[in-house]
Amino acid sequence: MNKTQILIALVILTIFSMGAVYTNLTELIDENETLNPNPKKMKDGEVRQYTKDQRLKTIVNYDQGVKHGTSYLYHDDGETVLLAMPYVKGKREGVSEKYYQDGKLYASTSYRNDRLHGSRKLYYTSGQLKAEMNYGYGNIGIGTKEYLLDGALKKMPEITTKTVGNIITLDTSIPCKDPTFYVGRLIEGQFFDPVNENIRLLTMSQGKYFINIEMYTPSYLKYQDVICSCESSQRNTIILKKRLY
Repeated sequence: MNKTQILIALVILTIFSMGAVYTNLTELIDENETLNPNPKKMKDGEVRQYTKDQRLKTIVNYDQGVKHGTSYLYHDDGETVLLAMPYVKGKREGVSEKYYQDGKLYASTSYRNDRLHGSRKLYYTSGQLKAEMNYGYGNIGIGTKEYLLDGALKKMPEITTKTVGNIITLDTSIPCKDPTFYVGRLIEGQFFDPVNENIRLLTMSQGKYFINIEMYTPSYLKYQDVICSCESSQRNTIILKKRLY
């Protein structure tokens, strides 16, 4: 491997590691207990944690041992906030903000009772809105929107069908990554939980999902939706639904 190939590989690894930091939705700010000089002492007020070279890593606010108030996670420079997360009595509550290395806003995410609930917005480094998603009770909802750098709304995929005899083949109008199709009902008609008892995974044959209307009759499908979960080119989860009858 020559120097150019090594450099390209390092750049790719950096991009993927940054992507993991920014796309991770397990947004929690915890103090490292191994660095706590008084592990048995009840935490109260502001607790700061530093790296071994004395760069600020986290600021966590406590109220009688429970996280309460806004806590902060910092980038490796120890100065720029990576994540600001509001807590109320130990649970994530309110709107968190995640930032790029240069301090510009990357995402704002709404939480209720420690779960994703409400709007999540992503931004380009220019400050232009990049994507909008809706969550409810910790589950992604329908209606994801994505934008180009100039602010134009991207065209999003829709569920398409093709019927031959008793078989309805399912696809998307625009390709998206790993499309998976279900039949059933979303929570409140818009939030997708793949393990919900009202959702059934459809059968795949020769790389395509399908519905056999001898099994799923039109009278049954009249009250159900076909649901698709896939990933966009921006790596956002997209939930689509379509009523067949």
